[in-house]
Amino acid sequence: MHYRQASQVKIKRIGNSTALYVGRQKGIHVLNDPALFIWKALEEPFTADELLYMLTEVFDGDPATMEADLRETLDLFLKHDMIRTEA
Repeated sequence: MHYRQASQVKIKRIGNSTALYVGRQKGIHVLNDPALFIWKALEEPFTADELLYMLTEVFDGDPATMEADLRETLDLFLKHDMIRTEA
C-alpha cells in the first residue's frame, strides 16, 4: 500500500512551525520535523517501508522507535484525512 498527500489539505506557517488543516475540520496539526519530512515526501506515493528508509537516512535515532513513530504519524494523517492510500 502506498500513501500520498490528500488534495484538500492546507498548509499554514505559524512562526517557525508548519501546521496542516483540512478545511472542514476545526483543528490544526502542528508538525515536528520528522512529521513535516513525511508530509513533504508524500507529494509522491511511497510505502511505509520506503518512508522508514528515508527517515533513517535523514534523522538520527533508533530504527524501531522511528518505525513506531512513522506508523503513528501515518495513522494520524489517515484519521484526519490528510493523506490517502493507493494500491
